[in-house]
Parts: sequence; structure tokens; C-alpha cells
Amino acid sequence: MQKASVEIENGTGAGGVIVARFETAAEAVGTIHIAGGAKQLFEEFDRLTVSAPDAAGHLRLLNHSPWPFELMHQTKSGHTDNKQVSEGGFQDLTVSPGDQLYIVPHPPVFSIPDQPLLHFAQFRPQHPQPLFAPNQKPPNFAVYLEWSHPMQGHPELWGYNVYRSVYEGNRPISLDCMNGKPQQGTGAHIFEIRPPKPFNHRYAVTAVNREGIESLFSNIRILDWRTRTDLHDAGFIPL
Repeated sequence: MQKASVEIENGTGAGGVIVARFETAAEAVGTIHIAGGAKQLFEEFDRLTVSAPDAAGHLRLLNHSPWPFELMHQTKSGHTDNKQVSEGGFQDLTVSPGDQLYIVPHPPVFSIPDQPLLHFAQFRPQHPQPLFAPNQKPPNFAVYLEWSHPMQGHPELWGYNVYRSVYEGNRPISLDCMNGKPQQGTGAHIFEIRPPKPFNHRYAVTAVNREGIESLFSNIRILDWRTRTDLHDAGFIPL
């Protein structure tokens, strides 16, 4: 979407940090940290997902686009509030830890798909070895994920995207989409090593419909330095 332009002001003071995940028409994914008292301009994007990982953020969203944008505010409890911000207008709101803001320029013609539900995730050997195998080299490990979606198999559903973010404690460092075009099927395995202390890896899945509109993140699974087999389910928090 050309000429989409939204400015985000973070008015929480020196200690606050807001994380904005964005995508462009070229399907690039990025993550930007907006410190307290700072502002960030986003242009020519398809969507923004904004969260406050540590403390509540008091934001002002300014629409510099020649069209309105849709604003979806989902709280940690699952309540969703939808607004439309007119061209040249602004919206003040508070984002609490665990909330997600979802910004789409210009009213979308098609609805946003429901979120998938990430049922199962394990960190385990790709090829389990016998209990006693002194001459065998250690197996490689992978993260195995399984999920479901209410529209699974429906012709309007294109596929799924699998995401991994890297955190140092509670501080986000990077975010990557683990597949190219949306993948088929409701399972994936990702070659992985256990993160060293104090790092952790977080996994989530989104659904994508035939128009290329992507859902919000599923519930989040966390793999940290203490994990042996099971991933911790953190619920519906920002990735």
C-alpha cells in the first residue's frame, strides 16, 4: 500500500519502550523499539503490530495517510476494541503489557482471519538415540510445533506463517518469519539449539487468507535455557 504513513509517539518517559513489528509490500518483517519520549514514523507498510513488553505505554497515533486506517486493540484478557482513525486524525490510547495493537492502513475489504491455537510444542532430538549408545554422536535437536485453526481446510485459508523471536530476558532482540510463502499443514519443526542463559526463543503462528491478510499471533510458546523437552505456553501475549 503506497503512501501509508502513521506516526507513533511514546509518551511514557525515559523508561518506557514500545515494540512495533511491521511488514512492507515487499513482505519484509522488522521490529523497531520506540523509547519513552520518542516517536517513530512508519511509511509504505501493510500492517503494524505494537506492544509494550515491560510497562504500560501512553501512545498517540497520528495518521498522515490520505485515507483512514483501522485500529484493533486487543487486551491480554482477549477483549478487542476496533476504531477507525480518519486521514489527518490522531488517537490517544494506553497499551498495557500483554496487549496488542494491530494497525492496517485504509479500511480492509476483507476481514482479518481468526488466530490459530498453538496446541503442542516440544524441544527434542530429531532422531532419538538408544538409551545406551556410547559410540553414537549426540543427536541434533529441533522444535516441533502443532496447531489448529477453525477454518482449516476452508478454500479461503491460504496457509500459515511461523514466527520466532529472540529475547534477552524480557527484552526483544529480533523477530523472524521461519517460512517464505504461507505454509500448508498444521505442523512444523525448526532446527534449533537451546538458548543460553538469559536468552529465550518465542514461537507463534498466524493464519493467512487468500487475500494475503494475516491474523494476530496465536498463543506464544517459550523455549528458554532451562527447557528440556516442553515449551512454556505464555498465552496470548505479544511475540
